[in-house]
Parts: sequence; C-alpha cells; structure tokens
Amino acid sequence: MSRSTRASTRRSRQRTRPSAPRQGAPLDAGVSVRPRRAVRRNRSPYPLLTVIVTVVGLAAIGWMLTWDGPATESDTASVAAAVATTAPAEEPERDPTPLIAEQGGTEIHLAIDPDELTAVAFHQASGDYALHMTSLVPDADMAAANELKAMPPVAEGAVFDSGVWHGCVLRLWRSNRGGQPDSALDMGAAPGTAVWSPISGTVIEVRPYLLYEKYEDFEIHIRPEGRDDIDAVLIHVQDVKVRAGDSVKGGVTRIGSVRQMSDKMDIQLGGYTAGGGDHTHFQMNQYPAEGAPDTATGGS
Repeated sequence: MSRSTRASTRRSRQRTRPSAPRQGAPLDAGVSVRPRRAVRRNRSPYPLLTVIVTVVGLAAIGWMLTWDGPATESDTASVAAAVATTAPAEEPERDPTPLIAEQGGTEIHLAIDPDELTAVAFHQASGDYALHMTSLVPDADMAAANELKAMPPVAEGAVFDSGVWHGCVLRLWRSNRGGQPDSALDMGAAPGTAVWSPISGTVIEVRPYLLYEKYEDFEIHIRPEGRDDIDAVLIHVQDVKVRAGDSVKGGVTRIGSVRQMSDKMDIQLGGYTAGGGDHTHFQMNQYPAEGAPDTATGGS
C-alpha cells in the first residue's frame, strides 16, 4: 500500500468515528424540562353574588319557558273579581239623627241619639254674637219636667214635619246672660255617650280650653255648608274624633263623646233630669265677631 493510500484511509476513519460528548453537557440540550406546577382554580371573590345571579338566571329561563303571553281581558276580570271578594266591605252610612231646630236655612240635628237623650233645652248664650235658633218641636211642660226629673210626654195632637224629632224642649232662663233667647242648645246624655255633628259642614278648628278658666274641655268649630258668616261651636266633648279640615254630615258624623261636668259644678239641666244634667252644648255664632271664635261660648 502506498503512502498516499494509507493517509487517505486514516482520514476516512477519523470522519466516521463518533465524537464523545462533552463532559457535563446534558444528553438532550435542546429540550427544556421544568418542574410541574400545581393547577390553581380561579374562585369568584363574591360567592354569594354568584349564587344569586345563578338562581335569578334559572328563574328567568323557567319563566320564559312557561309564559303564555300577555294577560287576556278574561284573566284581568278574574283577578279583579278575586280582589273584590276579599276586600273588606265599607260600613253603610248610619241614618242621621232627627232634626231639632234650624237657623237661617241651616238644619240642626240632635247631637245625641234619641234613645240616649235625657233632655233638650234652649237657653241664652253668654255672648251677644250667638244667633237665635228656631225650634222645630213644641215646648215641654216645665212643671212636669221638674217633678218627673225627665222629659215629659209630648202633648196630644202635636204635629211634626218629616225628619223632625218627636219630642219637646225645655226653655231655661238665665238672669246673668245677655244673649238672645234660644241662642244655646243643650242636649243631655250620660257621660261617654256618642256625640254626632249637629250640622253639615267643615271642621275649622278643634281647640282645648278651660271652661270658666278651671275645667278642661274642647271647642269644636264647624263652618256650615254655604254659610261663611257662621261659626258653629260644640263644647263639653271628650274623645274627639275629628280635626280641622274634616267634612262632617249632620246627625251622621261622630264628633266625640259627652264630657262629664256634673261632678265639677251644678248644672241647670240637672234640675230636670235624674243624671246630673251632663250634656253637650251647641250654638251658632256670627262670624267674624269680636271675641269669636277665641271665646266661643263662655258657658254651659
């Protein structure tokens, strides 16, 4: 073998011999291997809100699946009928108490139911601004009333207009009063008896005051329908049921209850009844008038 041939053979062997890896080099330097990380779940920061939204969403889906379209006229009628059967019925309006007097065209009803009435009496009011009222019933026999301590029977043959009380009235005189005759009307009843508005109109004021500057009481001021010139007043009332601005109907609207005064003073009406003479007092004052309604009654 020639020298050139041997050199060529050595070069060929060198090219085909595998090279040894470098010390410390990785076997697969082209792949990067990292440690496995734990899988982290994303949790909502508002778990309760998530639940609520889910429930609402499911409910909405259920509603859409079951909705039959807009309510028909028959459906509306059925609902209205159901409501009507369950709603409480309004109490029927009571019948008004009978008429007892009138003033300038204003009808005046009894403020006490007839079956609870102990006596009815006209007398003078304390002020000259109180107006005369015209009685619609006959006068009572005063001597008989004093003896009976009760209202005497109506005289035979008495005639009453429709809606007028079938009774009679006492006529009391007070020498210390300067008002017109029949300018005050006392309607007697036991303390606590219901008091009804004597006239139709509007309550303009409810005022506490001291009768004779001693005894607690209320003044109920009423403006009669169509009578801006009149201030009608009730006193000797407790448990007041109305307030300023309320509309009242004569003989129908509850005003309050009779206040007891017989345990504090002698009452003139007590000489003709067995119960001490407790009553509610009514008068109609000219308005505006000096001292009215600031000193509306000044007496019992």
